[in-house]
Amino acid sequence: MKAPICSICLQSDILCASCRNNIEAGKITKQGVEIIKNLHKLSKTVKSLETVNIEKVIDLASLVVILCQKNDVANIVGKSGRITNEIRKNFGKQVKVIGKDDYKSAISSLMFPAKVDGIGKLYSSGTESLKIAIQKNQLRNLPA
Repeated sequence: MKAPICSICLQSDILCASCRNNIEAGKITKQGVEIIKNLHKLSKTVKSLETVNIEKVIDLASLVVILCQKNDVANIVGKSGRITNEIRKNFGKQVKVIGKDDYKSAISSLMFPAKVDGIGKLYSSGTESLKIAIQKNQLRNLPA
């Protein structure tokens, strides 16, 4: 299993200096580290998790988003959603697993079941941001 933290930190209770710097820089959260460690522990019993490549874990108030390669989505969700149900039970948050192929389909998957009308890029003062258009009646369908 590949993860945004090193293999030594996955197996121990303490974090190395590099992984601590990633937490301080905001690349990953402490809750995200706990979720990755939980997945690593599950990979010892669930063989499909041994080959997955987790790119990033985004921890929101009531939602956990796991970004991975597109072909790893089914392995992380598990048979009948077993693995995501385990994460939801342990952390008390909804779980979305999104395959990282292009940003438009990833955003549509993240916003599901709300229907996205359009996605556009905005450029201002050297920064790039995304504008996501959703109809007002679809706002109640947003997952977070």
